[in-house]
Amino acid sequence: MIDPLKKILKKLVLNFIYKKELYKMQKKKLYVKKKSSPSIAVIVDSRLKINKSDLNFLASVFLIPIEKINFLWYKSPIVHDYPNHLGIDIHDFSIYGKINKEFSSFFNQQYDILINVYNKDSILLKFLSLKVKHDFAIGFTPVDLKLNDLVFDFYPNEIDIFSNELSKYLKIIFKK
Repeated sequence: MIDPLKKILKKLVLNFIYKKELYKMQKKKLYVKKKSSPSIAVIVDSRLKINKSDLNFLASVFLIPIEKINFLWYKSPIVHDYPNHLGIDIHDFSIYGKINKEFSSFFNQQYDILINVYNKDSILLKFLSLKVKHDFAIGFTPVDLKLNDLVFDFYPNEIDIFSNELSKYLKIIFKK
């Protein structure tokens, strides 16, 4: 079990790093390129009670196999037996904000689209989102609006609404 003081210290350090890196990120230019097979990363807050199968609609929206979408589940109580699904928690961060090397394949890849499936203003989730290399980010309110390029104002676990809205906006953004 992680010491409560160490956990608080980690969150303070992550918050400092997050604010510093978010400021740098604002200077990048938004560039959305249309690809027939985009690379996609999804960060999911497991506390939303979303199942792996609930997000299968992403494959049909982006017209790619679900196995090509990389998922990072925050606070997931189960171990995922799929190579494109990873579980992460506060234990996987060092006191200085370094993420365990076990996740380097996820964080070293450049993605076309990052989907942040969470609506808690958690420094850990925001820090994870900031660490993913991506061209375009999709998220939900009330999370830091500077973190995402497209922000939805409904609960992420409303899967039918999520699927419909994502399809609609992607057609506009990428002129599909």
